[in-house]
Amino acid sequence: MVSDARPLRDRLVADGVYTLVLRIGNMCLAAVLGIITARALGPHGRGVVALPMVDAALVTAAFAGLTSATSYFMLREHAGRAVLRAGLWSIAVFVTLGALATVVIAVIAHHPWAALPATLSLPGTAVLMLAYGYAVGTHRVRINTTLAVINTCTVLSMTLVALFIAGRTPLAAIVAWVLAGDTLAALVLVWLYRDSRRLPSQPIALRAYASYVMRTGTISLVTLLNYRADVYIVAVFTDPAMLGMYTLAVTAAETLLTATQVSAVVTSPHVGSMERDAAALLTARCVRHNMLIASICCGALAFGAPFLVKALYGAAFLPMVPALRILLIGVLALSLGSPISSFFTLRLGRPEVVLVLASASAVICIVTSLVLVPRIGLAGAALASTVAYLASQGAGVLYFGVVSGIGASRLLVPERRDVGVYLAVISTLARRLARKPVVPRSS
Repeated sequence: MVSDARPLRDRLVADGVYTLVLRIGNMCLAAVLGIITARALGPHGRGVVALPMVDAALVTAAFAGLTSATSYFMLREHAGRAVLRAGLWSIAVFVTLGALATVVIAVIAHHPWAALPATLSLPGTAVLMLAYGYAVGTHRVRINTTLAVINTCTVLSMTLVALFIAGRTPLAAIVAWVLAGDTLAALVLVWLYRDSRRLPSQPIALRAYASYVMRTGTISLVTLLNYRADVYIVAVFTDPAMLGMYTLAVTAAETLLTATQVSAVVTSPHVGSMERDAAALLTARCVRHNMLIASICCGALAFGAPFLVKALYGAAFLPMVPALRILLIGVLALSLGSPISSFFTLRLGRPEVVLVLASASAVICIVTSLVLVPRIGLAGAALASTVAYLASQGAGVLYFGVVSGIGASRLLVPERRDVGVYLAVISTLARRLARKPVVPRSS
């Protein structure tokens, strides 16, 4: 048992360090993109750019089912390259339905022009979701982070070119966003085709795959409403300038999840393939690490928020600071969710548990947002979102304890050996950096 545990721990640490470094880099690139668009377009222009992105996000949330279904069928059902065929058929159906949904959403939100760019972005997002699931299914979690970094680099590069050539207009930024996602998706399709040829082609029932996509996709959609209903209500009840500031506040707060999502990403293939008790213990350890990291990061950002917002985005964005600080409380709770969701979805094969929890929380978020946003604006939206975070994650922790027998204290309170992992990683990195190449003596 010990001989098996050490290689697994070493692999998880190696994957975790790689993923963490790249996610921090991706966080910085995303921050640069946000700073550029904020500085170039101002609050109003930033809000206009956000409109099609918000509409598309509501639809593409359901596309996350492609990731879960692909991972599940490859890890638990041992499906090979045939899963990609089922995935592509599902993409065709869901993109078509999603295009119709974006039109309805844009019309209801009183900005019908946003339906076209939102629709054009759908295929690219769907293909990337499929690729993320394929990477987990083949036990290559590093690919997910690499693709995310490449995606951000592509959007950033095209945005810079578009703003330089076409001028500082929202249209230029929107066109760059659409082209970047679809261009990368085309290249990813080529990679999936070439890489999957080495895998066996075990038959897979399209109906079973599509059903799993719909179930887990519904969870993602409800979860988005749980976490993002406030954004849509801000879009309806306020002006583009307020939306521009609030979306930046949300992005800044959730940037901190970059570090806490690492544990869920690198352990998901193991949680999906381990025995139940071992998977539960690994999940609990991930949650404890997330709690420790998120507490430090959220506290630091809450303290420095006014200085950072003014320095990065400009004084015009300072009204978003109170909302940002409220959101950080919710992000602290949200950091617990990814490992627990992976356990329910990939190990137990019960995505409906996550769906029930998210549905109840979504109702809280929507009702609270409708009450608070018209009265106190951005702070009300942040408060509604935070209440939803706390409700969903608290219920998830309690139910995880019921099915696993692991109490809340073992989930939330870091243990001595958890801290020892960080010390071991630091020690290993220090030894590697201290090593100097041996230069052979000249004869």
